[in-house]
Parts: sequence; structure tokens; C-alpha cells
Amino acid sequence: MKSFAPGIAGIWIAVAALAQAAEPTELLKKEITFSGKGDESLVAVKLDAEVYSSSQSGYADVRLRDARGTTIPFLVQKSQEVRTQTVRRRTWTSSKPTLKPLENGGLEITLTLDENDPSPNGLSLVTPLRNFEQRARVLTSADGETWEPASADTVIFDYSRFMDVRNDSVTFPSTSRKHFRIVINDVTSEQQSELLELTRRLRGNDETERTERVAIDRRPFRIDQIQFWQEGTEERAKGDHKQNYPIIGFKVSEDTKAQQTIVEIETHREPLTSFVLKTSSKNFSRNAVLQVPEQHGVQKSWREVSSTTISRLDFQTIKREQLRIDLPESRESRYRLVIGNRDSSPLTITGVAAEGNVYELIFLAKSSQPNELTYGDSEATAPSYDTASLRALLTENVRPDTGQLGPEVKIVGVASTGFKWSSIVNDPRILTGVIGVLVVVLGWALYGAVKRIDASPPEPPAP
Repeated sequence: MKSFAPGIAGIWIAVAALAQAAEPTELLKKEITFSGKGDESLVAVKLDAEVYSSSQSGYADVRLRDARGTTIPFLVQKSQEVRTQTVRRRTWTSSKPTLKPLENGGLEITLTLDENDPSPNGLSLVTPLRNFEQRARVLTSADGETWEPASADTVIFDYSRFMDVRNDSVTFPSTSRKHFRIVINDVTSEQQSELLELTRRLRGNDETERTERVAIDRRPFRIDQIQFWQEGTEERAKGDHKQNYPIIGFKVSEDTKAQQTIVEIETHREPLTSFVLKTSSKNFSRNAVLQVPEQHGVQKSWREVSSTTISRLDFQTIKREQLRIDLPESRESRYRLVIGNRDSSPLTITGVAAEGNVYELIFLAKSSQPNELTYGDSEATAPSYDTASLRALLTENVRPDTGQLGPEVKIVGVASTGFKWSSIVNDPRILTGVIGVLVVVLGWALYGAVKRIDASPPEPPAP
């Protein structure tokens, strides 16, 4: 047994040497530039197709260093689409208005704001009435003597008899003037009664005369109070930021036996969430299954990730289509779409469009010098950084500066970190080396066994 120890040790030494020799890899890097406005900047840079194509699915191999080679903590997170909305930030009620009826049945309301009141963007006429329609306009003055229009004629209304639709506000550009005049045309309006008076005259069982009468009610336009308001803008996250990604190419084939059209799609491994087919075919409805490659040892297969019905209806003025195939976010280099044709003719596929999420790398830069992003090590493990300050800044809605990725550059001769036995199983060079060493050791063991047999004394003859 001792004679095999040197051989076994030799095997392990050879395997380790081969594995270590197989570890050197070729990393990739990109330079990040940004226009910093101070000594320290929060920077966000969107990842591009080259980073997606060569990095791990969970970005465990991504590293960031400054100009001196110091590691910089960072976050890789999904970009959110931000929408700017106009909201009413402040509302206050005007006091002591003066009223003046006009000869044409209208009403003139004059108000003066306090010196401490903010500059309004509009006002609302608060009324308890329903089912009305009035015209109003607003004028402003700096001294209360000379008046200028602040808004055009605005229709204020309530159509609740037909639908829950109401507008009681007049909008105008923000102004620092304190004197306002509101002119309402014909504050007394006619309203048709919702009750119908019906008179019928009968002779026996026969109706000889029918009279219908509708009551018209003239009511004044009552105003309980006038509210001024000031508008502001707010940024609100709308959802995941989506982007169209160009595919590398696609190939269409027909499986006549299974009655299927197979579309194979090749991508740059972007985080895709949907595909949209382009076809010249019309008036169809087909089942479509999207698959991704899956490998169990040496056996390869396809795994279903999504299925839907694609369709197009194009007849005269009726045009309706659904050619989108959604899928859970995936970063595969190959996809396969299987379309069931049954006994119908195959579809003519002319193109495939891809859409997916956008990821960005966020970090704190301590100078405006370019930083270096590296990636491409398939065996790297995810780092553990202290990112509490980054998350706190994002929670406080600090807007990051936008960084730009430079061209991709190869780093030749950079070795991966550490020795990993998992590489033996998938590296044919190591397996070949192991087999060669085993053959040599086995031959040496057999040679030693033969020598021991030849050197042993002969057995005595049988009696």
C-alpha cells in the first residue's frame, strides 16, 4: 500500500498543477467617466450589452476601483422609471370677498390676499350644487385699480346626472399679485326637473288624451367659499425602467412532423422580460411556448419559461393583434420559441424585438477622476460591501450624477482568485491530464507487481 502513496500524491500534485494552470483567465474592463460637481459625488451608470454579455447572471464578478486601484463599494440595482407629476402642495381659503352683481345677470367677486400668502397657481369655487355649467374668468391687479386677465374663459361644471365628472377650478400662471377678480357669467341658471308630470284622459278603457309637462327651476349659482392653491412637481416611481435591446439574430425552422414553427433567438444576455414577433401573416391565433436551455451533466434540454397565445385579426376596419411573449426576467444567450401550427400553414416570421429591464451601478466617487469597472471572471464570488450609506442616500431621493461607460478593454494574463475543484469536472485539459497520470501510475504498479512475482521462490513439487 505504501508503494501507491507516491503515485497517489503525484496524481494530486499533477491535478492541482493542471487546475492551477487552467485558472488564468482574461478579464475585461471599462472606464467610467462622469462630470463631478464636488469632492464627492453619487454616480449612477447604466450597464451595457458588453457587460451583460460577459458578466455573471448575478453580477458577482463585477468590481469597481478608483484611479489608485482602491476598491469602491457599489450597488447594482434595477433602474426605476420616474414620472414627474404636478400636485397641489398648499391650499388656503380667501376671506372677506366683495360681491357685485352685473347687469347681464353675472357676478363679480373681488378678493385681496394677505401679504404672507404664497403665489397661487389657481383657485377653486367650492359649491354644494350638482348638475351645473358656468363660465368664469380670473383677472389680477397689482394695485387693485388696473386689472389684467390672468386666465381665459373657463367652463366649470358638474355633469353628475350623466357621469361622475366635475371641474370647479380655474388655473392661471403663478403670480405674486395680491388682488384678484372673478367674473361669472349668468349666475342664475335654468335646471330641468328630473320629475315629469303626466296627465292622461280616459274614456272607458281607452286613452283619449295625454299631456306631459316638465318643470323648469331657475336657481342661483351658490358659492360657499373660494380656495386658492399652489402647484408643485413631484417625482414618483412609475415602475421598472424598460428598454428595447437589439438581438444578435434569429433562425426560423419548421418541424413538419410535430407541426411546429421553431424560432431560435440569440441575445447578448441582457435582462429580458419580453419578446415581440414581427410577421407578415394575417388572421391567425397560435399557441406559443418560450423555452431556455438547461443542462444536467452532459445532457442538454429545453425548459419552458412562458406560454401565451399570439394572434392577429386584420379584416376590413377591424385590426387587432397580440404578438408579445412575456417571461420572467432572464439572462440567457439563447431562447427558443415553439409555435404550434396544427394543420394550418406556418407563420412568416420577419423579425423579433426584445425588451427588458435596465440595471445601473451606483457608487460614491471621491473625485472626478475616471474609475475602472472590471468583470468577466466566471468563477468569482459576490463581494460583501458596506452599502448602508448608498441606500440611505437613495432613500433621501438624492439624484445621482450620470456616468458613462467607455469601450471594453481586455486585461491579458490576469489570474482568477484561488483554486476551485469544480473546474476539474468541466475542463477537458485537466481530465486528460488526470487520465494520463493514472495510466502511468497503473503501469508502474503493474510493473512492480510483476517484478515481485518473478523474485518469489518457486513452489515445492506436489507429492
